[in-house]
Amino acid sequence: MSYSYDFDMFSVMPDEVQQKFQGFLNDIGMAHTATQQVALFRDPGLVEALRGADEEIKQMFLDSGFGLNVYHSGAPNGRFPARDENARNVCVSRLAKNMGKIENLKDRDWGGFDVVAFLDYFQSAEAMDEVEIAAFQQDLARQSRKYRMRRRMAQLGLSVGCIMVVGAAAAMVL
Repeated sequence: MSYSYDFDMFSVMPDEVQQKFQGFLNDIGMAHTATQQVALFRDPGLVEALRGADEEIKQMFLDSGFGLNVYHSGAPNGRFPARDENARNVCVSRLAKNMGKIENLKDRDWGGFDVVAFLDYFQSAEAMDEVEIAAFQQDLARQSRKYRMRRRMAQLGLSVGCIMVVGAAAAMVL
């Protein structure tokens, strides 16, 4: 099965909460936790595949900063929010380092995860700023409204057609 290897960074603590409690976190020596992020894949099938992988493989991803949940930043396929570039690089570097710690890596069950396809995706993915992502989302919403109107018109036409067929059949019977 072919998976999409797009992933996005998800903040463990939302920005609003971080701003509100930053002073408190500094006071108790936990300021570093406020900026923690986890890498989450967008493809639910890929996440399920990883959940079915050997325990060592799953733990390797978790230790590298990847999670086994799904998240989508809103960026299109092959793109990611520019603000996440450094965090993405750190996660993939950790993954490469952790891969070197596992013996017989090739013999493990990866649950269908293809490392070569993942690295190809990672190298070809491009950063996208917030303005571009917002414009992309607006365009999707505009297209959705257009198709929704067309669906309604088609449903109305189908309904009228059915009424005419039923009416004609009833007229022939009577």
